[in-house]
Amino acid sequence: MSEPELIHTHIDRDDAAGRLVRDVMVSRPKTLPADATVGDLRAQFENPRVQTALLADGGRFAGAIAPSELPAGADAGEPAWTYARVDVPTLPPDATMGEAIALLEARGDFRLVVLEGDGEGATLAGLLCLDRRGTTFCTFTPASEPAPPQAP
Repeated sequence: MSEPELIHTHIDRDDAAGRLVRDVMVSRPKTLPADATVGDLRAQFENPRVQTALLADGGRFAGAIAPSELPAGADAGEPAWTYARVDVPTLPPDATMGEAIALLEARGDFRLVVLEGDGEGATLAGLLCLDRRGTTFCTFTPASEPAPPQAP
């Protein structure tokens, strides 16, 4: 069975507040393999919408890095994991969006890694993506389903 076509949608922050993280997160975020290079990171960061690069190894979370965390002098052939962090704040998919919003606000962040399980075996379940204005969460909806209400 093939994956459904997805369309980019937004969920208003106030509408998201009463939901679970799994209902709002991007469930298939773009990832790079754990053995990606700094050059691969730079290529992904060419898209201005990418605020966090995720490294994964067969679904297992292997690290996250923001463009500002990548030193300008890093060699393109270096392993990306050299600069990625695994100690980022995370929540499980069944956490409330109230918890997620509080964590994002406390840290001044716009992205939150969603992990299923604990420890080194934790798998990447998704990514919460708050827009730069802090008013809507970016998500993707199957094209066959009605899109959630859009923020004005």
